[in-house]
Amino acid sequence: MKRAVTWLAALATLSCSVDSGTAPTANVIPPAEKAAVQQALASSFRGDSLFASLATFVLPFIDQATPLANGVGDTTKLAAFQLQVSGATISAGLSGVLAWRGYHSTSETVDTVVLVVGGGFVPPLDDSLSAGGAFDVPGSGTAWVIAEAPDSSVQTWLARTGAFSVSSVSYGSSISVVQQGLTWARSRGTLVGATHMTAKLIPDSSTAVSAGWTFSNGLEAVMLKVTPAPAGAPVPIR
Repeated sequence: MKRAVTWLAALATLSCSVDSGTAPTANVIPPAEKAAVQQALASSFRGDSLFASLATFVLPFIDQATPLANGVGDTTKLAAFQLQVSGATISAGLSGVLAWRGYHSTSETVDTVVLVVGGGFVPPLDDSLSAGGAFDVPGSGTAWVIAEAPDSSVQTWLARTGAFSVSSVSYGSSISVVQQGLTWARSRGTLVGATHMTAKLIPDSSTAVSAGWTFSNGLEAVMLKVTPAPAGAPVPIR
């Protein structure tokens, strides 16, 4: 995990140089709902340097999500993301899914949030989820299930078993900027795959929860790519 934290942290400042933009589809996430999801994650991962890096430059770019109907009569919203970092001395990538249900505008809370992160970005991917999964290692990954109460208190479950698969991805044209000798590009599209997990409560493992979805029709997705800038590339004027 240390290697992943290092390259994520080194690139975190680039998020300030790329406008997260406005999603062009009907599946735009309302700003207040997005803020509630991010707050639930922040409360669960308080003090975690790895999540802080993801929250700094990955989550802000997730501005649209695909609604999937649940058997219990409500809807879960899911958004996929991929990150690819390459250069002379490093090449790494990850894929993931953020899901949530039960947003309450009055309390500004979300009943359940699920974060899945797996190693690799070139399909097909088949990552095994576990408590010790490392998303900078292809074939490995982990997931968290977060339950938030109306008073904003949270409980978190960590995946012990499960899988995250990506069968295909498709993206449109990208928007990019050059910063500190790197090209930072973002494109939107769809990700096809599935995920399922069984997770146990942190820290005592006294209870277990399960979650899973198959998204054969594709999820709203965002791809973030960071590559060395070509020689002579213009630098944005501030």
